[in-house]
Amino acid sequence: MNPGSAGGAASLRALLLETGEFLCALPIGRVRQVMRTLQVYPSPGTAPGFLGLAEFAGEPIPVLDLGRLVGAPAGARPASPVTVVAWAGPAGHRELVGLTADAALEIVEVAPDVAGSRRAGVVGGNASVGGRTVRVLDIEELGCS
Repeated sequence: MNPGSAGGAASLRALLLETGEFLCALPIGRVRQVMRTLQVYPSPGTAPGFLGLAEFAGEPIPVLDLGRLVGAPAGARPASPVTVVAWAGPAGHRELVGLTADAALEIVEVAPDVAGSRRAGVVGGNASVGGRTVRVLDIEELGCS
C-alpha cells in the first residue's frame, strides 16, 4: 500500500487500529502482542484514559483507553475489541502498557505528514491510508510509572 506523500518523510510500518471514529497507526516496533480484550481491574481516582490494571504474562500492566487518549468520537459498538500490548516510553525506560481499541485491522506502510499536522497528546502526526486520515501514534512519552 502506498499512502499519501509526506514531503520526503520516511515511511513507517505500523499496525492500523480502529478506535471510535478514528484510525490510528502504532509503529510495529512498539507492538508486543494483540489479543482479545484483557480483563481490567479498575483503580479509583485515576487519570482520564487510564482504565486500570490487567495481567499480562503474569505481571500487572496499566491499560489505557486509546480512543480517549486520541479524542476519538465513539463509533458503533465493536464486534471484536482488542487490547494491544505495546512498549511505551523512551529507549532504556520502556514498559508494557495495554491499549484498548475497537479492532486491529492490518499492517500498513504510512508516511507521516509531520509538517502538516499538529502534535496533540499521543498523536505524533497524520497520514493518509486508503483515502482516510490516520493518526500516527507516538507513545514514547507515554509513561505510567
